[in-house]
Amino acid sequence: MVDWNRVADLLGHIAVESEETLLDQGQRASVMELARRIRTGQRSALLADEVGMGKTRIAAALIHAVRKAGGRTAIVLPAGLGVQWQQELRRFNADDKTLLPLRSYDGFISGFSGENDAEGSARRKRSHKEWLRYRRQQRELPEEGWAAEKIVMISHSFASMQFPNRGEGPAGGWRRELLPNVARLVKGRRRNLMRSNFYSGELGHVHASRRAAQAIADAIQAHNLPRENLEGDQKWLSADEYKRKILPLIGYGLGQFDLIVVDEAHKARGADSSLSRILGPVSWEAKYPFRLGMTATPVELDSSQWIDTLERVNGRENRDEIAALSELTEWITGYVRMVRRIQTEELDEGLAGDFAAAATKFCDVLRPYVLRRDKRSDPEFSAFKERHGDYREVVDVAVSPETEGFTRDWLRRFCAAEALSLLPQDDPRLKRSRLAIAQGYGFGLTSEEEIDEQATRETDFVGQARFWMDAFSSGDADIYSHPAIVAAVRKIEDYTDAREKVLVFGKFLAPMNALTRLLDAREMLRRLRDNKHWPASGIAEHGVEAVTAAMKDPALEAPIGGIDEINAMLKHRYDEWAGNRRAELSRLHREIEGLAIQGGTAAFLSELLHHNANKEDLQIGTLLEALSDRRRVTDAPWTGDEMLDLFESLIEDLAGEEDGESRDTQRAKLELYLQDYSGREGNFARMMSGSTAPQTRRMLQAAFNRTGSWPMVLIAQSRVGREGLNLHEACRTVVLLHAEWNPAIVEQQIGRVDRKNSLWLRDWRHWSADRDGQPPRIRVHPVVVSGTYDDHNWQVLKVRWLELRAQLHGDVLRADQALPEVNDEKSASVELVRRSTPDFSPSWKLDRKSP
Repeated sequence: MVDWNRVADLLGHIAVESEETLLDQGQRASVMELARRIRTGQRSALLADEVGMGKTRIAAALIHAVRKAGGRTAIVLPAGLGVQWQQELRRFNADDKTLLPLRSYDGFISGFSGENDAEGSARRKRSHKEWLRYRRQQRELPEEGWAAEKIVMISHSFASMQFPNRGEGPAGGWRRELLPNVARLVKGRRRNLMRSNFYSGELGHVHASRRAAQAIADAIQAHNLPRENLEGDQKWLSADEYKRKILPLIGYGLGQFDLIVVDEAHKARGADSSLSRILGPVSWEAKYPFRLGMTATPVELDSSQWIDTLERVNGRENRDEIAALSELTEWITGYVRMVRRIQTEELDEGLAGDFAAAATKFCDVLRPYVLRRDKRSDPEFSAFKERHGDYREVVDVAVSPETEGFTRDWLRRFCAAEALSLLPQDDPRLKRSRLAIAQGYGFGLTSEEEIDEQATRETDFVGQARFWMDAFSSGDADIYSHPAIVAAVRKIEDYTDAREKVLVFGKFLAPMNALTRLLDAREMLRRLRDNKHWPASGIAEHGVEAVTAAMKDPALEAPIGGIDEINAMLKHRYDEWAGNRRAELSRLHREIEGLAIQGGTAAFLSELLHHNANKEDLQIGTLLEALSDRRRVTDAPWTGDEMLDLFESLIEDLAGEEDGESRDTQRAKLELYLQDYSGREGNFARMMSGSTAPQTRRMLQAAFNRTGSWPMVLIAQSRVGREGLNLHEACRTVVLLHAEWNPAIVEQQIGRVDRKNSLWLRDWRHWSADRDGQPPRIRVHPVVVSGTYDDHNWQVLKVRWLELRAQLHGDVLRADQALPEVNDEKSASVELVRRSTPDFSPSWKLDRKSP
């Protein structure tokens, strides 16, 4: 059992002794506040810092302290954030080898696999050993079982596992092996292995399941754990009942945890969600565990969500704590009501006083549970706001009949969609048409047969419906000419023409795909026009429609011969470029070989390039791109001496403080580093959706964070890219293609570029020094089709956004209320409201010497 007083002492030393590059002053204050709460016996906290303030770094400090005190940690997180967590953990422990997130039951069982589990041919056995070795090298599976890992990352979706029956009768298959094996082992018996009951290729999982069962049975007996789930006949259990019984056993197999860290703790709030199950039956916690919840948005749409988030962090099984939390509801909702009054009524002394009282109570009831810093506590952000106002600039991209590209055909379709949604009928697709047409993910929604079917029930409906359906389907319903897509392209290219990157968020794949392809097509035509290289020898089949649409823009000067002529031009130019590139790389090879006689790093580089001679273009090309980030002059031809100098600096940086690394270790680190470099042959615009492979997401993130590399535009599906990803190093512009209902989602989306050490902060520091022109800002551009349901959606979101920012950011006053006033009484009321806005920041200061 971990000694929490020792953890608190270690946190104090981390806060006082860490360098500014590891923890800034605000993060140190949070670490000290965690230490103070731990000393007082508190065993939970909600770390609710604003997006981009470094919550993960604070949590990594706590995890490091727990590990040094001999404890174990489970990090429950969205699986896509695993790599970033690994990076943060290594900041405190360079030798950290925490595995990537555990995602599935298959992964859990595979953690108990042995090299000799496979049966059959020698080839199958060898293949299994190679698979197991690869998974362990990639830090996906443990070397000695899950319980031996000091830190285990678990995906939010892990408990979504399924245990289906095989047709009628008792369940079979390896997925049902664990529970009966544990039951028999606890009773001192073993379960016979009936090979005929398993399909070919399952026996490896069966052996691993039995090894897992032994570990779980040992834990149950050693710690006298509950055994009620082991009773009865498991063969006939339904999938849901089997899952209910097996989840606690999986927790025993993962081992006991002293610290549970829940990243994005606001997600999947339902009691039956996968995240709630992980924090319930799957988590085997020590007698006195600590739970740390992390979220920038503990409340999203309803103030009561504060209670739901806090219940999750404190443990729903703690009835006394839950009862105390439920009593907070009155004060939380009371504060929200006062905010609405402040923003709608005339501000006077009485209203300001009422607000101050409500805000004080709101802080008092939440402060014991919540630890939150926002941009008000950061000196750079506060300095900007004091001099120039908000550092974020939200400007709608308003799409209206007056907008260029909004044709009469499109106006007719929008009007028809509104009319169809208002007609008296039961078809939800017609109701949905007003949203589908505005956001570009649906056009023809009802067929002639469906209209006739409606006509048999509603005779008045058929004439009106036919009229509006004709209007809806008339003209050319080409998604590439959709006014919202055209307006988004125009706004994005305003930035990319100035060599600025743009992050786009959308919800629906069809318009996101269309935007991606249209941006690529337009950039390709520009490069043909300007006689520049385009990294393709022809137009892909799926891109023909987008190129055809782009060719209608006279400014792009498309070839008269159309697609065929474009393909011929692309082929000729690509072949010419490829020949020149091969000659350039061969020259560099020869220069490096000449330098290799010096020995040392030069010989290593020559050996590395020779080792990869069969894929020379990929290896040296990828290496050159990685080294390009270190060049001072980027447009000059490469020389062997320059390449060697930059390669030496790269190897030194990868080694860190480790001396005397072997060449094999250096090569392994280099190959891992180069995985994030894909070469210039990427796309000008790229899309990241749910189907994008994890490795590709990592590559896209790394490339987007490099100033000089493609993609210039990253179009991310909201549910994939809005949380946790760092996309701030080369971008400070966000375009919202599709309106959201939830303001917390928009905060998370903007937070991808609004983070510590962001491009905006670097630009602001540079501008502060030079004082030239207007100060830089983070730009946010929602694309809104005026007069449609999309417009209504955006107006509702803005109201909800104000309410959320009042609870989390202290932005209570309207812009007109915050203006300087001649009236002394009004000024005093404004000042009282400002002083009373909620603030949950820690009070510890850096000049305190003792931990």
